[in-house]
Amino acid sequence: MKKYLFYFTCYFLFSFFSSPLFAAISFDNIDINESDEVLYTINQTLHKGKTYGTLAYSKLQNGQKQPSHEFLTCFPEQIELLNNKKTLQIRNKYGTAHYDVINHKFEWKSYSKTIPETNLPLTPYSVSNDGKWMCYLQPTGDVKASLILKNVKTGKIKELCSNVLMDYQKIPVKWSLDSSILFYENENNVYFCNPEAYFSNIEVDEKNRKIGRGKINSIEVISEKHLAYVDDYLLYKINLKELYTLGLYSGVIGQGKIVGRLPFQFNPQTDYFSVNKKFTGIFVVQNNRLFSYLTAKKESCEYMDVVYSKPYTDSKATLKDYSVFWDRKDAPILWLEKLPYDSVNERGSVYKISAVSLQVLEIEDSGKPYLSPDGTKVAFFAGDAIYVYDVTTWKRVGQMFGQSVASVLWLDSTNLIVGGTKSVKKWNTFTNEEVVIAMSSCKAGYWNAVKGTIVCDNNSGDDYEYNKDSKTWSKIGLTTKRIPVTQNGRFRVFIGNATNVNFDNSIYVRTLTNKPTTKVLYSQTRKKIADKKKIALVFDAYDNSDGISKVITTLNKYNINSTFFINGEFIRRYPSETKQISIYNFDCASMFFSAIDLTDNEFIIDEDFVRRGLARNEDEFYQITKKELSLYWHAPFYFENPQVLSAGEKTGYSYISISNELIELQESHKSLNIEEILTKYIKAIESGEALVIPIPIGYSTAEVVAPLYNNLDLLICTLIKKGYEFETINKM
Repeated sequence: MKKYLFYFTCYFLFSFFSSPLFAAISFDNIDINESDEVLYTINQTLHKGKTYGTLAYSKLQNGQKQPSHEFLTCFPEQIELLNNKKTLQIRNKYGTAHYDVINHKFEWKSYSKTIPETNLPLTPYSVSNDGKWMCYLQPTGDVKASLILKNVKTGKIKELCSNVLMDYQKIPVKWSLDSSILFYENENNVYFCNPEAYFSNIEVDEKNRKIGRGKINSIEVISEKHLAYVDDYLLYKINLKELYTLGLYSGVIGQGKIVGRLPFQFNPQTDYFSVNKKFTGIFVVQNNRLFSYLTAKKESCEYMDVVYSKPYTDSKATLKDYSVFWDRKDAPILWLEKLPYDSVNERGSVYKISAVSLQVLEIEDSGKPYLSPDGTKVAFFAGDAIYVYDVTTWKRVGQMFGQSVASVLWLDSTNLIVGGTKSVKKWNTFTNEEVVIAMSSCKAGYWNAVKGTIVCDNNSGDDYEYNKDSKTWSKIGLTTKRIPVTQNGRFRVFIGNATNVNFDNSIYVRTLTNKPTTKVLYSQTRKKIADKKKIALVFDAYDNSDGISKVITTLNKYNINSTFFINGEFIRRYPSETKQISIYNFDCASMFFSAIDLTDNEFIIDEDFVRRGLARNEDEFYQITKKELSLYWHAPFYFENPQVLSAGEKTGYSYISISNELIELQESHKSLNIEEILTKYIKAIESGEALVIPIPIGYSTAEVVAPLYNNLDLLICTLIKKGYEFETINKM
């Protein structure tokens, strides 16, 4: 194995220059009353960069008994509607809470007895439309999981399928509108089941519930009666009542009624489609790049008419995400989320699609669209506001200001559940009435000196009072805040140092009566834990930019500052993308001026050649970005020899090398599936073969079966679970 001095140097320097992936947990704003009850805030940073303070309550007791803890605020990392929309489920790292929409009551269903220290994103849930069933992925290994079906009322679970690739962003299932049918993918085929029958063990064998080959992207539920299915070139219309007949006899009767033929092959691994309710139009997105709108005048095997087909070509931004929905006239609406080349503020654009695309709306710093259940309105959140627009006229019909939005759900076609950084609200978009469901965070909590109640200041301009019976909050306007008290006749509570490196400080409780003692409120803050293992993710930009938006978005999501090694060919072909990388302040280093093998005997590679190649790359990068490259480099494809290393060193550069095993893994990207790639990378990391993990941007001059950047989210989460922290090459 090729290992250079760099490996050993970086190993020792890590402990001096490392910066945590997330800000450490901290306590502040202590207030104790005469009943030995303590209020305080626990401050943490989410994986998306949002920082919030959880208001916590502890009841102190003399003797050896541990204080009881309770969390009074609940940040809406994920929200779901259950029990025919009578229950709002709010989830975060602390646990799961339920809000009774009818009776206005809040209750923690389960929560952590300690403060969660690992800041992983929550696993998403897919809930049926009636809220009686839910699906989620349960990890069974580093990158594998089981797809689980859960009965919401009883809490019982059953495995639908195993050997599924873990995903922290989406669940590979879809529901019929009446919730009687669940569609899921398994081993590159699409199946269906009836949840009631599946739990009662009377469902037919899976082989007789097969719709056809493909992924969950191969199907779309169109209405109460019909399902759309695309297989290769053909679009099928399937009657939901005939699913079991189809499953049993698809080899004889086919896969449904053919609506039309596409002029291109649909790839469910990378493509997406949407069909209008009349089955007269289909919108297809190929490889996140080519957008096509096709129509059919009648159901037949004939080719559909191409009304619109254009690649994404915005010269001012890369494409981050997209969504397609249909207006009342069954015409497609395309929403694009973009990353501008000259700004870190994302931009949402809405287009009406016909023979041409007509932009009807643009929102700065916008999140994804949320379509109302009746399809007439759509909500967007941007900055500290959320807006609602009429889908047909594109006039703004509602707006609410005051907090950054974290999660959104339509309760019905008029009311929105808005989970923000300050509170969770039910908002009537017609009357503009707002009802607070829960406090998301709290700047400071204190005891009301007159009534003895708990008051929360969440920095919104109003204070909120806590109802102990319903465990909900009511707005009371600004109040006269008492000076926080840290001591009564029995206890003194104060902030001190923490031994656990995941905490900035700790809360201590000093007993003032009987036998004086001093203990921490949370014992975990005094636990000594092993230093986190360090790893550097580096991204190699050769001559293709396909993965740029995905990589930037994921790194920002987890607050990771990585190193990009940029080749001169990339700079010349993609000057805007090169500037974009620098605008996000990622560490940028050199990968020579051309994507050539510097060990190839056909070239005369001497010191002067390497010196000039590195200098040219510096100059071209500066001309585009007005910034300098870091003085680190590696040869294209990590192919090096002593002459190359010596030449770079004399030029003033430090060389970054990887093991032969990782070099071979770079080549294996062309043949392995993503599970195999991830498994091999993680094995190399855990064996100590890798302190630097190279990830190519784009296809690196060769077709790749499964680009690793498409599953960067999974790689990062797996390493976080294993106790790794991420660093740039510079700080190593």
